[in-house]
Amino acid sequence: MLSEAHGPSGYEDEVRSLVWAEATKHTRNLELDQLGNVFAGIKGRSDRPRIMISAHMDEVGFIITYIEGSGFLRFRTLGVVDPRILLGQRVVLKADKRHVGVIGSKPPHALTSEEMRKPIELGDLYIDIGASSREEVKHLGVDIGSAATFDIHFSRMSTGSLVVGKAFDNRAGCAASLMLMEMLAHSPPLSTTIFAFTVQEEVGMRGAKIAADHVAPDAALVFETTPALDCPDVEPKGRILSLGCGPALRVMDGSMIAQRIMLDYMKGVAQAKGIPYQLHINLGAQNEAGPIHLSREGVPTGVLSTPCRYLHGPALILSLEDLNYLPKFAEAVVRGVERSDQFIYKVTDWKPNQPSSIMSKHR
Repeated sequence: MLSEAHGPSGYEDEVRSLVWAEATKHTRNLELDQLGNVFAGIKGRSDRPRIMISAHMDEVGFIITYIEGSGFLRFRTLGVVDPRILLGQRVVLKADKRHVGVIGSKPPHALTSEEMRKPIELGDLYIDIGASSREEVKHLGVDIGSAATFDIHFSRMSTGSLVVGKAFDNRAGCAASLMLMEMLAHSPPLSTTIFAFTVQEEVGMRGAKIAADHVAPDAALVFETTPALDCPDVEPKGRILSLGCGPALRVMDGSMIAQRIMLDYMKGVAQAKGIPYQLHINLGAQNEAGPIHLSREGVPTGVLSTPCRYLHGPALILSLEDLNYLPKFAEAVVRGVERSDQFIYKVTDWKPNQPSSIMSKHR
């Protein structure tokens, strides 16, 4: 199960193995780079255009930074995690084997009135794996640099198509990529499609930059999850994304503005195919489209996300209906890309007196 696999940033091994095993069912064109990205290619009826589908494998987590003499583990986060949600959460560390732990802090019974009013900070917390000494911790195979994730099982909720689990950011995107891979393998499009399952997104989108440089695509799609805003403490005007209303098509965020020709094309595809979608802008977020669209001479990049409640927390909720629409949307987009220059801006009223060569590259 992708969501239950252990895969914080830099420690994606379990997820990588699952992805590799699933991808081999659909293609033999597989590569692994030195950073840990997985590439799987579906050869189209032509070598170009070349499209990259990107989904990151890592999840937010924790890295051990210090071991107390009493066996308690101090840690820092891998990715952005709100310290307010951590107290009392179950976690699992993967060393020689898996070790269950609990995030703890000074008990409320021992807090002063001043400490009770103070917000929880990361430095107040520790992980308790039941060890009573530093030596016992190390005997268990846990050391500085060991990584932990939330310990939550995947479950269906009581109503509709909602499910709950950990690491939907971005195992949902990985699942959508594998579903799309199966669709394209069964009936190859004109374009050749390279699937990139990337590493270390949560700590700076590092794998995506390497992937884009390696694949050199003519266009790219990023599969992500994004915060659903249909919660009671969000004002109605801010509830632009809701569960069950289709994938989110990103217009802009803190790392990119969608390439206009590609965005309009994707909206047109969805409308023609009757696929529900939601437009959104989130200036407080970034995603892999940031480094991808700045790769080489620039890569037209679209982002399709599955709305998800409680992102970067221990238990996330999404709609399988939204998730299942995402690869269908992407398949229609991919099958409609027929030229390498399909998303290049054109100036129709410019009539130069002579051919422009000032920007020609001289080698």
